Amino acid sequence: MPPIVKALLPVVVVVVLIVIAFNVHTLLGIGLIVAIIGWGVYANRAIIHATRGNMAYSRGDEDAALSYMEKAYRTKRAMPQHLSGYAFLLNRKGKPEEAERILKEVLSKQLPDPVRIQVSVNLATAYYLQGKKEEACELLEQFYPEFKNTQLYGTLGYYKLLRGDNLEDVLNFNLEAYEYNSDDLTILDNLAQNYYFLGRLEEARDMYEKVMNKQPKSADPYYFYALTLQKLGREEEAREQIEKALNRDLALVSPLTKAEIRELAKQLGASSDEEAESE
Repeated sequence: MPPIVKALLPVVVVVVLIVIAFNVHTLLGIGLIVAIIGWGVYANRAIIHATRGNMAYSRGDEDAALSYMEKAYRTKRAMPQHLSGYAFLLNRKGKPEEAERILKEVLSKQLPDPVRIQVSVNLATAYYLQGKKEEACELLEQFYPEFKNTQLYGTLGYYKLLRGDNLEDVLNFNLEAYEYNSDDLTILDNLAQNYYFLGRLEEARDMYEKVMNKQPKSADPYYFYALTLQKLGREEEAREQIEKALNRDLALVSPLTKAEIRELAKQLGASSDEEAESE
């Protein structure tokens, strides 16, 4: 049987049944339609919960997003992408052990490469949040160089920096990533930070200017950009950047603390919005 015929056959059968039901009695036809709709909602409840979770996350309501994703997970019918999104939220809520358990369940199944990468990136994050730096990097390194995409380049490049790999070796990797996608925020940020740690401050500044054009949400790039500008003797510009860092949250996986940001702000004579309002 041709695939298109096989796909359309259930639809044809349903339509025929509805027509027969209406010929028998109008109420029977209406009842059959209601039953079919109800069955469709029930069968696709995982997708419905996950969609509502994604919508909640896009609104910035992470608690509601996590609740919907948990409901999708509990149906036992959630797609791997949805489970990966659920684990991502668990990581953000400080539950990396639970995220690890779920993601390992997903990875035990047959997955297309792009989905396996997505799931593995979230598992690497769960590892990192538990202090398992080696496991995080090794998990992602198994894909490279056979498989490459922006997410892998960005996450692995960042974790190599955090692990303390040889900076020249990491630079070669991050330059390759930049050649692959010179428009990705994470790749740009990795390269800028890489240049900073190598002491190549002019190149770090130029790269951070590209990062800032992307308006990053976390405090980390503003902090390192401020450090770069400070070392270049551009303290007024550095002060502007550290003030932005003061009023942002740290990245989910970050080498920084809020205390370090406040200390640099103090050195540069900067103040947060809250301090400015209280004066």
